[in-house]
Amino acid sequence: MHEKVAADHIIFNHGPMERKGNENECLCSLDLPDDVFPSHMIDVLRDSHVNLTYIIDEEITRITKINEDILKYEDALKNVTEKIRDIEMNGIKDQTDFTNTKKAIEQLKTMVVTANNKLNGTDTKIEKLLKEVNNVSTIVWQLETFDQNNVLLVRREMAVLRKQLADCEEAASISNFGQPSPGLPGPEFGKCEDNILLNFSKPFAVKVNWKGFNNKYGTWGKDFAFENKNPNMYWLAPLNTDERLMESYRIYNSYSDLLLYKNHIEKTLSKFIGLTWNYADSGQGSGAIMYNGSLYYNCYNSRNLCKVDISTHQVKRKEVADATFNNWFSYIGVNWQDFDFAGDEHGLWVTYSTTKSSGKITIAKLDPDTLKILDTWDTSLFKNDTSNTFMMCGKLFALKRVSAHKEQLFYAYDTKTRKEHSLNIIMEKLSETPQSVSYNPNDHKIYMYNDGYLVTYDVLFRRLSPRDRRSVAREDGQNAIIPFNSRRQQFAVTV
Repeated sequence: MHEKVAADHIIFNHGPMERKGNENECLCSLDLPDDVFPSHMIDVLRDSHVNLTYIIDEEITRITKINEDILKYEDALKNVTEKIRDIEMNGIKDQTDFTNTKKAIEQLKTMVVTANNKLNGTDTKIEKLLKEVNNVSTIVWQLETFDQNNVLLVRREMAVLRKQLADCEEAASISNFGQPSPGLPGPEFGKCEDNILLNFSKPFAVKVNWKGFNNKYGTWGKDFAFENKNPNMYWLAPLNTDERLMESYRIYNSYSDLLLYKNHIEKTLSKFIGLTWNYADSGQGSGAIMYNGSLYYNCYNSRNLCKVDISTHQVKRKEVADATFNNWFSYIGVNWQDFDFAGDEHGLWVTYSTTKSSGKITIAKLDPDTLKILDTWDTSLFKNDTSNTFMMCGKLFALKRVSAHKEQLFYAYDTKTRKEHSLNIIMEKLSETPQSVSYNPNDHKIYMYNDGYLVTYDVLFRRLSPRDRRSVAREDGQNAIIPFNSRRQQFAVTV
């Protein structure tokens, strides 16, 4: 690991960690910007806050006293007014009455002069107060400018990097788990035959979504079409804080742009028509993906599938007549994800439930151009029994919660054989809920949107050796496919 340190303050821009070939080398690239976080400004901000608090308390006390005096002046003025009105109507009774009235008027004049003296200098004090407020605002603005480089998260994310490097080194020192056996080629991108899914890497926290931690729902990744024209392009679509509406998405042309949230293109799906917002072309839920240059998602408040071309921004839609929608059947702990799109080596998919299936997951193969459903598969898996799903090599894989930081890959459905399998593969996670999970056949990675974090996993495969092939053939001959809900568990599955 290479680090560049300036003035004892570290600011980072890191890339993904990787293990190189069979050399068991754990590499971690780390680029550190030149900006140094101005920690001394925190002290200045604290002093300004103290001064501002003192001035405000002083002014509140003074204004409270003036308010009490004004109430007294109002009572005195009311008494004098009533006395003069009585004199106008009934005349002066005697000399004492006249003298008392004259004395009350003189006292009222004295009160007015006193009040005026107390108010003198108010403008100056208000100007001083405004000056202090402006000073604090300037300091906060400067700090926010530095925070755009995520300097406030440096220590925490550096700790994550160090832990990931330690985990990688530990795994390399123990074995070459997940790597091809000596003399055997590794799994090829886009190829599914003879690959055994073994495990997942540790979660790699790339970033927090650009809207912040309050936007816990959303989805992100790279274009999931195999060998697409934009292999380095990333996209990101946080939902609004209502955890339902997808109004906008961003596109980044490189990993470094994504890390720094710069040079992005932001597209808006909602439209302002007349005096109201129209959300007909907006999205709903965290099930969207980017496939072959288009964003696919559930159209807002409908059972329609939507496709928007990111170049022309033209929207196509297709209704799935028997599908449930508007949060009838979503993943456990995840709302509004009635439709979940996926892309793998075999093309574009979408999963959903129907009224007939009573919440069980239906898998549909889609025509990417027309959104027409080409074929469907009905599973025995209830959608609200799983925390999320993804497609890989024509198979549906399902996760369920084990704990706050662990998910279990417990189920697989093979669309080729129409058979189900039970699995037991543990996937670690950063936070409680995986709002979206998608597999990308171009880099063998899982992309997860996890309570606002953008997270990736490497999928660990092993190619079948000749000995493995003989074993699989023998097991197939014995009808060894393990049915779902069986007490037995499968720890790896051929994809």
